[in-house]
Amino acid sequence: MRDVEISIQTRHSYVHLGSLDSFDITEGGKSAGRKILQYLEGGSPVLLEEAKHIYEGLIPSENFGGEYTALDWLCKLWLAPEESQKELLSVPSVESFYELLSGNDFENLKWYLNRKYHFIEIDRKDTVSKDRLRFLEDFILFNNPDRIRWEKTEENIPKLPVREGMHVADVGSGPGYFSFKFADIVGPAGKIYAIETNPRHLDFLRTYVERYGVDNVEVVTSSFEGIGLAPDIRVDLVYMCSLYHNVYAAFTDEERDAFVGSIRRALKPDGKLVIVDNDMVEDDELPYHGPHISRELLISQLYYYGFRLEEQFSFTVQRYVLVFRKEADIPAGHPERHAAFTDDSCRTIRVSSSSSLVRYRIIGTSTSGYTLKGKRVALKMYEGLERGSQELLRDAAEGFEAIMHGERIGGDYTALLWFCQVLTGGRQRADLEDPLYRDYYEFFTADNCDKLKKYLRNKYDFGTPMPETDDGGLHECESEGDVELGILNEWSEYLTFNNPNRYLWENTEEMLAYLDIRAGERIADIGCGSGFFSWRFSQSVGQDGCVYATETNPDALAYLEELTSKTGRNIRTIVSKLNDACLEENSVDTVFMCSMYHAVYIANLEYVKDAFIASIKKALRPGGRLVIVDNDINAKGAPAYFGPGIAKELIIAQLKFYGFRLEAYRQFVPQRYVLVFREEEADESR
Repeated sequence: MRDVEISIQTRHSYVHLGSLDSFDITEGGKSAGRKILQYLEGGSPVLLEEAKHIYEGLIPSENFGGEYTALDWLCKLWLAPEESQKELLSVPSVESFYELLSGNDFENLKWYLNRKYHFIEIDRKDTVSKDRLRFLEDFILFNNPDRIRWEKTEENIPKLPVREGMHVADVGSGPGYFSFKFADIVGPAGKIYAIETNPRHLDFLRTYVERYGVDNVEVVTSSFEGIGLAPDIRVDLVYMCSLYHNVYAAFTDEERDAFVGSIRRALKPDGKLVIVDNDMVEDDELPYHGPHISRELLISQLYYYGFRLEEQFSFTVQRYVLVFRKEADIPAGHPERHAAFTDDSCRTIRVSSSSSLVRYRIIGTSTSGYTLKGKRVALKMYEGLERGSQELLRDAAEGFEAIMHGERIGGDYTALLWFCQVLTGGRQRADLEDPLYRDYYEFFTADNCDKLKKYLRNKYDFGTPMPETDDGGLHECESEGDVELGILNEWSEYLTFNNPNRYLWENTEEMLAYLDIRAGERIADIGCGSGFFSWRFSQSVGQDGCVYATETNPDALAYLEELTSKTGRNIRTIVSKLNDACLEENSVDTVFMCSMYHAVYIANLEYVKDAFIASIKKALRPGGRLVIVDNDINAKGAPAYFGPGIAKELIIAQLKFYGFRLEAYRQFVPQRYVLVFREEEADESR
């Protein structure tokens, strides 16, 4: 059996999941968007001419594949003669696109433009508005009547292996751009399954099918667990456009195994899987700001899922097509997921299983959820809190101890265990003498443990029925959903990361001893969250040293700021930026990043990442070190870290291109590693 080797010869990240941040918003784009809004509020058509002129200057030189072509198309539509407008809007796909944006006095379009270009800000905790913005963004990008302008769709569709009479599953169909084009190709004898998870897209698809009488398209709801087709349905081809980057990087191994397994089951023998996604493009002339994934990662992973690459071609420089054939046998992976680099000049990762090299937890999905075992123990703890039952809390503590090393390593189990222990006297309250832990305890147990109970109800989804168990009379709680998702996520991070029992899974004391932070040192804790390590570092550096606690989320810093003001600790909090650590030049001996670099790697645009790392290099004193603690991608079958992770080889290879050399490496638990870097000497980094 062969391995697949991936050569890394660029500082660019091999996966980027995209974001709705403001870094892809330019003054030109904002100006054009503002002019459209002014026109919609009763302004002159001259505004449309001005907006159109701006777009013509921006396309395709910036934000390639973004919303500009769609907004430019709208300007041209409104400027066209009335008869031309009627002709354009007589096409069902165009009519439906326009109606969703123009209905109720252009409510959706105005809402989108105002939030997209930050004329009206969305509260960071407002997940409902964020979901709406993402839907409208996807809808405008994917159902754009002028999509052919950047994707060359019409000339490329004939190259796809879709033929008359075929049954095709369009997985992640969105609002159905390809589904309805494929429906025309397969004809009455064929069938298209438009498969989607987003309820807004599903509603649009169903309305479209009914309104226009599209008899050969069936709308199917899917999930993380599978594509949603009935067990008896077999298709000739599965098509996935702009989706597999999420399957690769945002699913757990278990979710991805189930999802890809459902594709294999749905495909006929020798059926084909076609994946369209966006490549990593180093040419700055056509910057694509959306998600991308190096095709080598997909090819190497799908080999171990039993798919053989038959053909590959490109829609555009940014967009590739991979055509796989389903094999009868699935290759077995090696025990080692991937090996070290084969040499120092051409970095090579040997991929040896279907595990992904990166995993990024998407807040609010099942990826950051719970297991049934965890839910059962959480229910017991909740009932113990509600009834004031020491016996139930002790039972819950035993339950968490039984599962905490076997699943979801680094999650909230050890934190919840700590509360059970303290509340039942099974643990000395000496922990509460530490101001960090005292504030932590009081935050969650105030008002008869109100926040702790709300956390359990909402995190463990008590409102959802659970399979029959021997819970000894424990019942499902019906009050799930009484905490906004944004707030729940903040509580979850605070509960997990400031956890006094953190040492039980992380071996925290050994790791801190290894780092050997000394008195008088100046250390920057980048992405400090609510300050667990900042607090510990302040003890080590003493009053002659200083800890710079930086965080993009000011609410997270608030806990640490209040604590520092009460204790007089030598911690300086700094609200940083995605593209700037906001540290002074030559100001620190050590830059420390815990559970942070995976986000820099996978979620930041390339030029944002470049600027961020440059700010770190600027802040380091001569001879200073960069310490990265992050979560490994474990071999299948081993208990995984509950959240994101990244293969250390990707970090080492990328930072080599930024002028850092690996000096030391330790792994205190299988799920977590420590990497220590120094800057290369000037003559070595040329």
